[in-house]
Formats: sequence, structure tokens, C-alpha cells
Amino acid sequence: MTPQIGHTSNRRASLALSGSMLWIILGLLIVAPVGSFLLLATSPRLFGQGPQYFTLRYFSQALSGVTGQGIVNSLWVSLVVATLAVAMATTLAWLVQRTNVYGRRLWPVLMWLLFLIPSWMMTLSWVDVLQPYGSAAALGVSTSWLYGEFLGPFGIITVLSIASLPFAYFVVSAGLLGLGSEFEDAARIHGAGRAATLRTVVPMIAPALLSAFAISFAETMSDFGVPFTLAYHSHFPMATYTLFASISTYPANFSVAAVIALILILTTVPPIVLQSVVTRRRSYATLSGRAREVRRREFSTSARLAVSAAVALVFAIGLGVPVGGAVLGSFLRDLGIYAAGSVHFTSVYYHQVFSPSIAGKGFAAPLMLSNQLGLIAASATVALALVFARRLMLRSSHWSQRLTDVMLMGSVAVPGVVLGVGYVFFYNQGFLTTHVIDLYKTMPLLVLALVATALPGQTRFFSGPVAQVQPSLMEASRVHGAARWRAWRTTTLPLMSRVMLWGWLLTFAKTISELPISQILYPPSQEPLSVTIQAYLGNFQLGTGTAMTVVGLVEIFVVIAAALGLYRVVTPRGWQRIGWSGVGA
Repeated sequence: MTPQIGHTSNRRASLALSGSMLWIILGLLIVAPVGSFLLLATSPRLFGQGPQYFTLRYFSQALSGVTGQGIVNSLWVSLVVATLAVAMATTLAWLVQRTNVYGRRLWPVLMWLLFLIPSWMMTLSWVDVLQPYGSAAALGVSTSWLYGEFLGPFGIITVLSIASLPFAYFVVSAGLLGLGSEFEDAARIHGAGRAATLRTVVPMIAPALLSAFAISFAETMSDFGVPFTLAYHSHFPMATYTLFASISTYPANFSVAAVIALILILTTVPPIVLQSVVTRRRSYATLSGRAREVRRREFSTSARLAVSAAVALVFAIGLGVPVGGAVLGSFLRDLGIYAAGSVHFTSVYYHQVFSPSIAGKGFAAPLMLSNQLGLIAASATVALALVFARRLMLRSSHWSQRLTDVMLMGSVAVPGVVLGVGYVFFYNQGFLTTHVIDLYKTMPLLVLALVATALPGQTRFFSGPVAQVQPSLMEASRVHGAARWRAWRTTTLPLMSRVMLWGWLLTFAKTISELPISQILYPPSQEPLSVTIQAYLGNFQLGTGTAMTVVGLVEIFVVIAAALGLYRVVTPRGWQRIGWSGVGA
């Protein structure tokens, strides 16, 4: 009995120590920087930004004028975008999973490609297509009637809805996977028509729909790419850009920016609370051992062609237009300047990519730097996310475990610009720079911020697969004499290998194209790729900037294809078969 008590006590002490270490990591990466910035909303004197230790005057400033209008615009735009994204995602998920629509394997792949394109790249590509004498005009298509509408709420909602569609689609698809056909069959047997059957079945996936709505809303509220590119030029203020403007103008008003950041974070609470309230009022459990295999609805040939064409049109608009427009625009001489009648195709911009037209703004060095940042940030994020996911999935329900889960969930909605400014204030404190470590204006600080922005989402990504791994596998390996590392390598790693690969690739791709944190924290004369592209576009070097965007996207896709191909060649066949089950789950 005594050895068992000693083992239990040692296990609890080990968990407490590991929990403390994780809290320190979480605090240094997210809690302390964001908290330091939010304190400026009421206590600017703590950071030498004003005379008051406590004041509410900056709330009235943030809620009035352009900043107040930006908050209002972000709220109603996010509501509209989240509604549209969930509606489109539910329709697409049902067509792909429950019907015989053509291309059922192709559409999820295209959805992943759409997910990898950052919103600011998508916005710039749309502008390249629609602007006067742009890509569409080069093909003889007049878009002057649409360009004016696009530079406003219509264009902003369109781009943000397309950018939010993958998030909602993945969540709704997971909900539909667990819904058998017996519920639809029961409704039809009792005389329900198509509309009544839909009203019966859709509420069963209410948790997935609400989760998709909350994620789409939070992603839209925290998006910086569209406000920085499209909303600014269309004179339609949005909260994230007014926040950035408050800290980038002279003199900077960090307290007003902190109030905007606080409001942005608080606005994500109602959707999450609504989801919690709705799911607790009734049971939505539909998974059981008796669930029937899904029976696909068989469209007639004409209906199948029409529905497939409609799905293809969605991806043609959401993915084909911006990607195709960017590629075509990169070959047009003086994009957006000369009339369509005098269109000239050229490859000069691709020569300028590696022979810069702006002094000190080459492409090779930023691309190499972004790849190095992606390699380091993705590797560190995957390692930490696995540890945090395992901690969250422990059977013991300790208060620190629940609090960690809440903090990670809330961090998903923190805009990148807020995290970047928080790093400036926290890691520029005299005590840290003098007595601990001086990271301000260094590359390690940028790496920490990139890991911090990816960690919450990747932790949620790994939580499901980690929960499926039986702890007895590790325990059996340890009983037979394997050390902890060997036990993990021979039991857990084969099961999680494909999930880890996809998590690494997603973080790598997002790191290369990340804009707000890089814009704020990059060290002098060490610009990442996204900052360099923005510098060219800001200097009206549209052709070169567009060519850089295309090369950057191609490089991301090449890395993904190479990594997946290498995985198939190097890893054992059993790893690939088992790992795929984890990804599907």
C-alpha cells in the first residue's frame, strides 16, 4: 500500500510541477503581454503613457468619432460574415458528405488551399482583378461597375466571408460526420417534406453550427488584413485598423488602442456563452454503436450537374478569381495604369523580384528569413501544443486545467496587432531589459510572438487526436523497461505523426504570410516577406508586389507538397494508415 501511495504522490507532484511550468510559458507568451497592453486602458501611468493610475476617459474617446464607428462597423460586419459563412459552409458540407455531387474528394482539398491564403493576400488579388485596367480588363471584361461597390462594405463582407468559410466548413463537417441517416429517414417516414426534414435534422448539429458561428465571428473581429488593405482605402473604418492607427500615428494613443483591444476581446464572449447555454439546456448526443452508415442522396444527372456547377462556382469565385487574377496581374505591364487596348504582357516583374527596384528591398533575403521563422515557429508550436493538449485532456478536472483551457480559448480571439503591441510594452520594461533579458527589437522576440499567435489554435487542433490515444500504451511500454522518450516514440508518435505533420504545415504556412505581428515586431533591416510585399505595394510598385505574392504562395504550396511526399516515402506504411485515422477524427 505504501509504494502505491508514494507513486500517487509523486505523480501529483510531477503534474503540479509541469502545470506550473506550462503556466509560466503561457504567461510569458500570451497572458503577460496582452494583460500589459490592456492595463493601458485604465492605468496609463503604469507604463509611462499618462499621469493617471486610474481613469475611464479613454473609453469615451474610443467609443466616439472614427474609432467608435470602426467598432460599430466591425460588430455588424462580423455578424453578417459569420451568418453567411455558416450558411455557405453548412450547404457545402451537406452536399459533399450527403449527396453524389461530382468532385467530393476535390472540394475539401480546395477548401484547405483557401484556408492557407491569408486575407490580405486575397484582398490585394481581388483589387488586382477588379481595378480599372486590371486583370479583368486585360481579358476584355469591364469591371468598372463592380469596382466602386467592392471598395466598401460589399467588398469587405465578400472577402471576409470567403476567408471565414474554411473555418466554418471544417467545424460543420465534423458535426455532420456523427449524424447518421436514421434521423432523416424517420422524419420522411412520418410524412415530413424536405423543408420539415431540414428543420428536424439541422437542430441536431446546433453545437457545431454555434461553434462555427463563434469561430467565424471571432476571426472576423480580429482580422487585420482586410481592414489594413481594403477598408482603409475605401474609407470604411474597422476596429483593428483604428487600433493600429492609434499606435502608429504621432503622438501614439496607446490607451485608446487598449480600449479598442479590450472591446474586441469582450465581443467574442457572447457567441461563446450562447453556445454554452444552448448546449447545456438539452442533450445533443447522437453518436452510438447503432448509428447507421450515411446514405447519400442521389441526384438525377441534370440536377447533379447543376449542383456540381454551383459548388464549382463557389470555389471559382473564392479561390480561382483571386489566385488567377494575381497570377495574370503579375504578368501585366503597369497593372492598373494603361487601358485594356494597350495591354502588354511581360515577365519583368519576376526579374525585379530578385533584382529589387527599391533599394534595400530585395526578395531573396525576406523569403529566406520567413522560411527560417516558419521552421522555428512551427516546430516550437507543435511541441508546445502537444504538451498543452495532453494537459487539457487529462481525466482529472483541476481548476488550473479548466483555467488553462479558458485562457487558450480566449486567446484565439486576440488580434495579432494586440499581441504585437503587448509584446512591445511588456518586453520593453526596464526591469526585464536590465535585470532579466533584453529581447526588445530582436528576432527571438518576433519568434515568441509568432509561436504565441499559433499556439491556441494548434492546441485545439491537437486536443481531439491526443484524447484518442490510450494512456495504457505508454504505461505498457514503461512497464517493459522503455524510457519515457522511447515509450513516446514507439507508441504515441506513430499514432500522431500525420496530425503533427499537418499542424506543422499549417503553422509554417501561416507564419510565412503573417502580417500584423511582423509589421510591429520585426527588427530593423530584417523584414519578413509579408512586410516587404507591403512595402512594394505602398510605394505603388504593384506589379513587383503582385509577383512577390505569387512566388510566396507557390513556395508555400511547394513546401506542403514536398513535406507530404517525404512523409509517404520515409515513414512506415503503418504510420500512414494509423495517422490518417487521427486526422479524420
